[in-house]
Amino acid sequence: MYKFDLEQVLNERFLTRLVEKFRAREIPEYDRLDRYYASKNDGIRLRSMKPGKPNNKILHGFSRYIANMATSYFMGKPIRYQVEDEEYHEAIQDYLKDTYNYNYEISKAASKKGIAFELLYVNEKSELRSRKYEAQEILPVYSPKADEFLECAIHLWETRDLDGNLLLDGADVYDKTDIWRFCRKNKAALYELCEVSPHYLSDVPVIVYWNNEEQAGDYECVIPEIDAYDKAQSNTANDKDYFTDAYLIIKGAGGGFTDDEGNEIPQSEAERNLRNSRVMFFDDNGDAKFLVKQADGSQDEAYKDRIFRDIFFISQVPAMTDESFSGDLSGIAIRYKLIGLEQLAIMKENKFRLAVQKKIKLVTDWINLKHSTNYDPALVQQIYERNFIDNDTEKIENAAKAEGMVSKETQLSMLPSSVVPDTQKELARIQEEKRKEELAYGEPEGEEEIPEDEA
Repeated sequence: MYKFDLEQVLNERFLTRLVEKFRAREIPEYDRLDRYYASKNDGIRLRSMKPGKPNNKILHGFSRYIANMATSYFMGKPIRYQVEDEEYHEAIQDYLKDTYNYNYEISKAASKKGIAFELLYVNEKSELRSRKYEAQEILPVYSPKADEFLECAIHLWETRDLDGNLLLDGADVYDKTDIWRFCRKNKAALYELCEVSPHYLSDVPVIVYWNNEEQAGDYECVIPEIDAYDKAQSNTANDKDYFTDAYLIIKGAGGGFTDDEGNEIPQSEAERNLRNSRVMFFDDNGDAKFLVKQADGSQDEAYKDRIFRDIFFISQVPAMTDESFSGDLSGIAIRYKLIGLEQLAIMKENKFRLAVQKKIKLVTDWINLKHSTNYDPALVQQIYERNFIDNDTEKIENAAKAEGMVSKETQLSMLPSSVVPDTQKELARIQEEKRKEELAYGEPEGEEEIPEDEA
């Protein structure tokens, strides 16, 4: 985490050194995590063997599995937003209702590298828009003060020609009010301030999504185990190749080394003659056997099984192919087996909720500025629901049992999102249905008609 004052960051020499340090220290690690997600595991991919020896490189996609499983469990269902003020709810939904896939991809990026970013900006049509950025593209700088708020964010960008030659290297510094654009034509020079422009939003318009407090990816902690498993499986494949190409040891053989007339065959042609005649004659002490390494296959498999189990145990993501998930399991039993994944999702939700709250505040401030309203972003409630094969009937029964014990809104929120996707809209529909019923059967209760002589 980088902690500096804005005045330091806006210094051209300081900014140049800061960006170079980020590119030298952070970006290579982020690139490595990207390679592991793409199943281009460095541990076995970069291994070299002596010429002529088998060199199988079997790569396993554990990283992809862990990141996808953790993300889909946590963000597989869209976030629901509840606001009591109907006008505010309708206004903010215009900005939040279509962000399901967007939130999923941001969560997956954070799962891979421990951190992800979203930039809010106002386009040429004065419309509020957003864009996702990877960890390599934005450098967040926090305040050195006790509260460690986001002081500014540096967006790194480049422009190149068709041959890949650098045309311009840029760094846009976003503070609470402005965008400071720094440029240079080669990476050996210092950044120079090119222009300053306002971004029209109420705070630094970059949303920082942490995967956890340590800003670590979900599979980062098991990369040594993944490398060990790749190596073990690759070595097993190498042993198979060694067995196929094993040396044949022949001792005291006559057949195949002499022709039909008893003349000795040159050593260089003996192998071909043996293959064609397929006959060997041995003396009393003769023998023929392959020279192979004697190995205990059961020990090798036990070693690989242990590494396999460790990968899922340490990452807290279960292996769904495990036999413990087979059979007719109850919902409680499955939840117990997913307890590690649930703890992982809780850590993700705690950080994601804070980031989304900042986004809601920026969006609300923009709405208030554009429409002269006074909406309070603290009134927006975020509801997260796990992507889990659940028993909807059980949820509905529990909601029905809560009748009279809690408010109607709370009771509706207990129902699965497949039944009630929006609590506020459902409450409005219930009220509308009651109104129609009252009109159909007479005057609403509590509104008796007053006789004219008593008026």
